[in-house]
Amino acid sequence: MKTSKWISYCQIAFRAGKVAYGSKLLLSIQKKQACLVVYSNLIGNNSKKKIQDKCHTYQIPYFGVDPDEFDQITKRSFVAFSILDASLAKQIWNDRKGMVMSNGLQQTEEKTESKPKSEKQQSPAAGKES
Repeated sequence: MKTSKWISYCQIAFRAGKVAYGSKLLLSIQKKQACLVVYSNLIGNNSKKKIQDKCHTYQIPYFGVDPDEFDQITKRSFVAFSILDASLAKQIWNDRKGMVMSNGLQQTEEKTESKPKSEKQQSPAAGKES
């Protein structure tokens, strides 16, 4: 089975000791040491929600992966980890999602034009006449 680039980067992070897992995972998110969180789709709903909520609060990007892919990363028995190195996290994010990560926030590679907000925003229902 061919190993994806992003999986190789995760393995490098493990060998370099640039990961947090287990009881240190949520602490790394709260202390903003985590640059990216990866979890297996086998994770329980409560744990998944807790991780996602912490990541949203502290603006840490995250994604879930298939259990087969997660097992390629490490043979240890846990279901989530965070990458503590910013450059490795950026490489993993770009290779996995095809997106660009800047300042810990997710942005698509396609340039999105921001529409100027008018002084009066109308809801879709407001435009309909009775």
